[in-house]
Amino acid sequence: MSVATSEELVMSLATMSVNPFELTFDHLESSLVATADAGYTGISVWPFTLGMAGVDASWLADRLGELQLTHPVAEAAFGWLNSDRDAAAAEVANLSEYANEVGSRELVAVTMESTLPPMDEVAASFKALCQTAGDAGLQVSVEFLPWTGIPNLATAWELVQRADCDNSGIMVDTWHWYRQPGGPNPDLLRQIPSEKLRVVQLCDAPAESPDDMDIATETMTARLLPGDGAVDFAEVLSIVSDVGAEPIWFPEVFSSTLAAAGPQTMAPQVLAATRSVLP
Repeated sequence: MSVATSEELVMSLATMSVNPFELTFDHLESSLVATADAGYTGISVWPFTLGMAGVDASWLADRLGELQLTHPVAEAAFGWLNSDRDAAAAEVANLSEYANEVGSRELVAVTMESTLPPMDEVAASFKALCQTAGDAGLQVSVEFLPWTGIPNLATAWELVQRADCDNSGIMVDTWHWYRQPGGPNPDLLRQIPSEKLRVVQLCDAPAESPDDMDIATETMTARLLPGDGAVDFAEVLSIVSDVGAEPIWFPEVFSSTLAAAGPQTMAPQVLAATRSVLP
């Protein structure tokens, strides 16, 4: 079974912040250094937070080079379903520029809408996104979020099939995988071609959601380290391997408790836990 080693893992910088929607320069710098020190070779930074830290993509690209870190995944396109097509095109153009600046090859697409237009319209919008991103040399992975109109693997796969773009694929987040409506769907995962499984985000979830928080709050504050919850990593990773996929392995453990300890503590914790579930 061929899987990633620590040298091939990509860290999510946002997970190292107690509030991932705020970023200071000091926290950005300490998170980048902690990621490199821990042994990752990649990181993903939300581009809209860079301005808060007083830097731009050019600065980040230079700093990544100094630390010998890559930035393979750019997150995320949110507005591709916008009825204002000019606004949707402007978003993907800006993200594509950012991705090329920092050296990303994969663009993630999500929707935060709870319901979708007819699937033919959704597929047309996704196809337009993929074509624009493709012109910039990027691939696009759609991510399913259990509380949205793309809640599960089945919907994401239907969208990718309908759009029928060579550069489209799916991101599988193991927290979303476990929490998706109907639960994990290993039979469908086995049917998806290897080239469409391009990013796997690694994190864990308790068997039941906490009673005192909704699912959106849980996913942003109370994820568990890989191996500490109910996700069957042996099953998921065996399927990914068996179909011949070679995804980007991308730990994403949103945990207020872990983040509060600081990047230098959290980064190696996440790395060790991730390695423990990767055979």
